[in-house]
Amino acid sequence: MNDYVQHALDLVIKGVLTELPAQLITAAVAAVAAAWMRTRKKKQARTESKD
Repeated sequence: MNDYVQHALDLVIKGVLTELPAQLITAAVAAVAAAWMRTRKKKQARTESKD
């Protein structure tokens, strides 16, 4: 029984160490892209309102 628990924990740890960084990077890239788009839209709106 201990072997099964150890094996399950090993799989969980391996999954967290391999999948979590990829998910964090993906979320960070998406957040940066969204912030850039918001900034770009605000600048366009300001430019158009001046004209």
